[in-house]
Amino acid sequence: MAQISITILGLDRASTSVGLALRRYTKAGGAHTFDVVGYEPNQRDIEKTAQSSGAVDRTERSLTTAVKDRDLIIMAMPYEETRSTYQLMGKHLRDGAVILDFSPLKRPSMQWAQEFLSAQQHWIGATPIINPAYLFQVEQGAAQAKADLFDQSSLILTPSATCAKEAVDLAFSFAAILGSKPRFLDPLEHDTFLGMTEGLPALLGVALFAQLQSNPAWHDLQWFTNSTFGTLTRPLFDTHPDALREEWLGNRDVLTRAIDEMVTTLQSVRQVVAANDSDAVDALLDKTSRGYEAWINHRYHADWDASATEMPRVEAGHSFMGALLGTRLANRFFGGKKDEK
Repeated sequence: MAQISITILGLDRASTSVGLALRRYTKAGGAHTFDVVGYEPNQRDIEKTAQSSGAVDRTERSLTTAVKDRDLIIMAMPYEETRSTYQLMGKHLRDGAVILDFSPLKRPSMQWAQEFLSAQQHWIGATPIINPAYLFQVEQGAAQAKADLFDQSSLILTPSATCAKEAVDLAFSFAAILGSKPRFLDPLEHDTFLGMTEGLPALLGVALFAQLQSNPAWHDLQWFTNSTFGTLTRPLFDTHPDALREEWLGNRDVLTRAIDEMVTTLQSVRQVVAANDSDAVDALLDKTSRGYEAWINHRYHADWDASATEMPRVEAGHSFMGALLGTRLANRFFGGKKDEK
């Protein structure tokens, strides 16, 4: 049994759940153990939550100490701090280190990795699609982390065109350790999909709040707010304004098209509502409701296609992997000889 050193930069629900999933894997008799370090700048309460849950073995107050000589880095820093984190940590990562980037956008992160990391430090974008059991739980803090957050789901991997195959194989196997099924997307395709399913809903929530806040009746309106309003506008609670700005501008080509399409849709809905066209409204709601029911069923059963149930086995390719990533890391993730010192 080998021990793998992992650092989690930024402790939110998804990244902290990584630590819990690793602990579950080890307790179930997995082939590896993990030394997990957490780093959350200026948030001692979050660090304590992650440590008390067992998601991390310890925390570090220094970013450079947290990443030095580590095998695998989970990048989940607040998005407004992601570029500066790459700039700083690139000088302290060891050759062969692999970075799994959980940032919301992959194209900017890939560019920062190319700018600040060496050719011997390997970047792969990773976006977890969560267990459908938690689909309607919107809290994103470390306290909501779950060991099974990645079960019945996928880990979307977005390697760059120049990413070493062995690093991709490593990420593929790590997804399985978490209990997830790896799937691959081009970074541009990833950001396009995410812009429509994550970016646009967040933008609509902000726009709604801005609209109502400027309404002359806002003093009274603000009291007529329950779960529907709170859920839609929650990005303003969970996400720093600087991060929202970076996400919107970093994916502006996708978002602007999505906004245009949403405006067209809203105009169509407005037209039939204003015309008191009951048949048209019924048709819209019936079609949408049936589509939503089909989506929910697919999402809960994870039956998108037959290939989701079987994934090809990845061979480590130890000789080339050892030369590229270092023999110790190759053996740690794919089994084999005892760690070489």
